[in-house]
Amino acid sequence: MTPDRVLTFRPDDALLEAMELQRERHGTPYSEQIRRALRAWLEKQGVNVKTERPRAGTRKRS
Repeated sequence: MTPDRVLTFRPDDALLEAMELQRERHGTPYSEQIRRALRAWLEKQGVNVKTERPRAGTRKRS
């Protein structure tokens, strides 16, 4: 897996207010809202988005 990249964008005021309302109502962080929206948009565009496999739990050493 490649390391996460940091991307920056500037939402307009209406979008930022809507995201803030979502965060207050449901506790969804901005970054998660953006990931979900981008994934939904890409799938709508016909782009196959690979989902991340769940990570295995850490093994305890004996």
